[in-house]
Amino acid sequence: MAKFNAGQTVVAVKDFHSSYYGRIITTGKRYEIISVGQSTGRVGVRDDRGSKRFFSPDHFMSVPAYEIKRAQEQLNRFEPGEIVPVGSFGDHLFLRDGHGIIHVKPKPKRKTPRSIKVDPRDAKAALTKMLKEVYGIDATVEQVIGAMDKSLELVLGA
Repeated sequence: MAKFNAGQTVVAVKDFHSSYYGRIITTGKRYEIISVGQSTGRVGVRDDRGSKRFFSPDHFMSVPAYEIKRAQEQLNRFEPGEIVPVGSFGDHLFLRDGHGIIHVKPKPKRKTPRSIKVDPRDAKAALTKMLKEVYGIDATVEQVIGAMDKSLELVLGA
């Protein structure tokens, strides 16, 4: 059990929920100790609602100890041997393994298809279906294009 003194700033290491008030203490938030119980050792702080309440000291940790714990969690958040992308610069990708060693590899080139072949009949059928379902126009694509031939030439710049 940690010993705390009045006036010391501590950090909550776990939430505390009350069935009546809801969440009273928030993990990672700093609180100032107002008083410490003589016989029980319970810590008196102002909760998130501003009321003075007494909590068990195992709900809190000193600020330096909490910072060390967070740093250790950051270092240990990956499994040993796991390679995690850290960032990239130019055409190089930076990876970090579980031991903290950073590896530099060239970025993989994305393979994009050069061309896609679509059957014109399928494209016309899909566009006609879209005209009927989405826009409510009961016409084929050829009829719409024929009606808007001049305006399409202006838009497409043909």
